[in-house]
Amino acid sequence: MQFAPLSGRFWRTIFEGDDAQLLKPAGAPAGRWHHNGQTALYCSMQPDACRVSINLFATADDPRRMIHLIEVTVDRIVDLRIPQIRDDLNTSLSDIHADWKEERTSGQPAATWLLSDRLRKLGAQGILSPSRSRPDLTHLTLFDWNSDTGASVKTTKEQPLSF
Repeated sequence: MQFAPLSGRFWRTIFEGDDAQLLKPAGAPAGRWHHNGQTALYCSMQPDACRVSINLFATADDPRRMIHLIEVTVDRIVDLRIPQIRDDLNTSLSDIHADWKEERTSGQPAATWLLSDRLRKLGAQGILSPSRSRPDLTHLTLFDWNSDTGASVKTTKEQPLSF
């Protein structure tokens, strides 16, 4: 498996005033890249990528969201934007972008869960993936952070952006 280091600034969306949740795992028991008690920290390379991903789930009754800048340093990332890496993993953009909820509803295993399970077992700390709605945007999902074996994730003093 080809892992790469990654260091940079990324964006994460949380509800306004919920700053204590900024570095906490996703609150839902399941998501595109986590299930059954696994942890995931979902963030993006661009603020617009945050907006695109959240708009799929947002409702009119949701509290206001803010987009916060965080600093990430990771040793073992898998970049699913690279066709050769997808080929090596015997996966495709269709698998990565499949509607995991629909797969589960129809009784199939979620393709993204199968892939993330494999990558976690191989020691990946996270993945970079192209946005499903806008492939020119990139999401970063961390499996393990701020632990002895995980990526380093820190808050910044930058003012958050409006959603």
